[in-house]
Amino acid sequence: MTSLKPAPAATSLRPGFLRHARRVNDIITQKLLQASDHSHRKHTEYSEHAEKCSRPAQRVDYRRVKCNEYGQRQCKGCDQVCELLRWGEAQRRRDPGYAGRSESRVIHANYRELDICARVSCCDSCQTLRRAFLLSRITGLDAARLEDPDKQWPVHAVLDMSPAGDNLTLTVESPNGVVFTAAAPLTQQRTVIKENPTRGGERIRADFDELRKVVLDCHDNHECSSKYRWSDTNPTWLLEILPRDEIRLIRGPAAPVDYVVLSYSWGDPTTMPAAEWARIKAGGTKSKNGLPIPERLRPFSRTQLPEVMRDAIGITESLGFRHIWIDNVCIPKGTNWDTEASLMHEVYGNAAFTLVASSSTKATDPLLIDRLAWTQRTKASKLRSQWLHSADMTLDQVRLGSPVSQRGWTLQEERLSPRVLYWTGQRWYWSCPERQVTELSELSCPASESGKAGWSLPHQFLEVCRSGDDQRLHQEWSDIVEAYSRRDLAQPKDRFLAISGLAVRFFNAKAECGKTRVTEEYLAGLWRDNFAQHLAWSVAQPGRSEENLHHIAPSWSWASLPMCVPVKAKHEFKAAEHFRFISTRFDSATTTDWFTRQLTGDSIDFRQRGAAIEERGRHVKTVEVQGRIRRLISEGSEKVRWSDIEWKRGNREGFNFGVLPGRHLHARNLQDGRIVAKEAHGGEIVGQLDYIDAVDGDETKRLGVGLPDGAETDLMCLEVGELAMLLLQRVPGCVETYRRVGVCIGYTNRRGFFYGCETRNILLA
Repeated sequence: MTSLKPAPAATSLRPGFLRHARRVNDIITQKLLQASDHSHRKHTEYSEHAEKCSRPAQRVDYRRVKCNEYGQRQCKGCDQVCELLRWGEAQRRRDPGYAGRSESRVIHANYRELDICARVSCCDSCQTLRRAFLLSRITGLDAARLEDPDKQWPVHAVLDMSPAGDNLTLTVESPNGVVFTAAAPLTQQRTVIKENPTRGGERIRADFDELRKVVLDCHDNHECSSKYRWSDTNPTWLLEILPRDEIRLIRGPAAPVDYVVLSYSWGDPTTMPAAEWARIKAGGTKSKNGLPIPERLRPFSRTQLPEVMRDAIGITESLGFRHIWIDNVCIPKGTNWDTEASLMHEVYGNAAFTLVASSSTKATDPLLIDRLAWTQRTKASKLRSQWLHSADMTLDQVRLGSPVSQRGWTLQEERLSPRVLYWTGQRWYWSCPERQVTELSELSCPASESGKAGWSLPHQFLEVCRSGDDQRLHQEWSDIVEAYSRRDLAQPKDRFLAISGLAVRFFNAKAECGKTRVTEEYLAGLWRDNFAQHLAWSVAQPGRSEENLHHIAPSWSWASLPMCVPVKAKHEFKAAEHFRFISTRFDSATTTDWFTRQLTGDSIDFRQRGAAIEERGRHVKTVEVQGRIRRLISEGSEKVRWSDIEWKRGNREGFNFGVLPGRHLHARNLQDGRIVAKEAHGGEIVGQLDYIDAVDGDETKRLGVGLPDGAETDLMCLEVGELAMLLLQRVPGCVETYRRVGVCIGYTNRRGFFYGCETRNILLA
């Protein structure tokens, strides 16, 4: 190995200082090797994993550096990256359009070694790779896990080649699988950095001057406020930010004020100490005689609030705003929560912007932390004529992967906000209908498009509501259902409340500014005007029947599924000619007379009717519909084992009925809830049940409200679309009343399945 050439900045240093630096480097190397030896002893399976990864038999100090042909420092680990690039060059010489993946190579013994190589040995490429790992972590806790002693496994690199661009895929792999991943795009041209914000040294805290310019540019030069602000109404209560780190609760002024809204995750009380959860709850505002307690109406210290709220106040103040709305503080205990929940479209729609605490897993996680990705000055790195970059995490990746995306309440907080500031552990993201900005994005490259969540953009719902496009409105609602169903709630009874603001906004968009004649009706999470399509949802994976929420929503509503069961609601659909929505049946406790006055009264504002529609829709349990109906399984059908007819060839799968020709057959997969029925000389129908039952001893015996094993022959089918039908089970003791247990969609092999069937009126419960 050639000797290390001194860096230009070090040429004037005394030799004694350089010898001292070398001794320090040797000491760090010795400590690292000792830590690695400890890791070897702790993980007995490590040697097998290393052999599998073709690691050298002798220990290699990947941190030893030299100067490459471009005058940059390059370690032994990056030599392995160069080998991957050399392999890629050979592939491209043979085939300029080559696409594929290289073998995996170990470039560092663990992440700690990579970190030391970047910070101490000053390997230029390792600095980029280190930043790539840190930028792939959304929360501060995720970044800290990279240093976890129990997660110090080898760092691997794979070259992914495609016509769209080449990427270096980085992984930290344990014997049990991948622990961390990151991406480093490769380009032929150097990225031009107009102004390096880290040129003055470390950038471990956010630059609020830069963020303030972005926020002011939106408020001064965009039409976001004039187009999307819901009204000039302030929230009932606001926090006023005072000097000396004090705040106080004030009643919302009569004139509109600029305020910030905080969207965050409280955290899971089952995974944190009781004292910590008590501290979060203690941050809430108590009430007395219908008003907040006097202690909150007088100036009090921010330290009384959990860290995420405290830092959100600091961010708001740094950006020049004097008011902030935080649910736990600004909705006093004892307030009518149902009423407040239905006003969320105003609270978020009228805010200056919504601050999303993407970096926090719970209310006690701070937002203002040291951002480790920017502790070093940025410098472009080059290996074998290619420039190496760290990848920007896309906004969709942040939205999908942050802890707040798992909380049910935060969905409407995002979708109802014209402007959103996403605060992650390493940078911030700004999003408004006219512009999206990523902090320090000029220092890296956009991530692969494959990381997108597949949901609508944050502001698309508001844009469609403003346009009033009926078809797109229903498409957006289907997107909301898919995004919401996978989320969790601490209280399942809030299933409808957590999207009540979205439902009010949806109805008001269709009411067309005060028209009194509307046919739209909210039906337990579905909408009447497109009821057939909204009925045709399916589960991405079946729920556990004993966890159903039938006490909250009817069986035909996706809201009756257990929490966190993902729903598929977006698909090609054409309503069946014979399907009709007839009427709604209410419980006696529902105040239908009051609702009728809200819907038809000329003096009632259409916004109030939206709140009435939403509140009434929560209580719908039964609807009457008309459609063609028939049995799923023919009489005399023979039940066979799923494995007897299942057919698989690589990634392809289907059914092989050739072993049992000319017979009526049906089968059920008890593991994933699929069911198939085939008539003797017709095509098969494949359905998906909503639930699988818990196992109780014998696998064939199941518990809960799902379809019992063996009851498939009683299933009825209701046609709702040309290629969509509900699977129904009769409710015992009730005339023509059925509950939903599953769905069939896309049965192209049996397009004439309902031909000649009678049309009947039935009740769905």
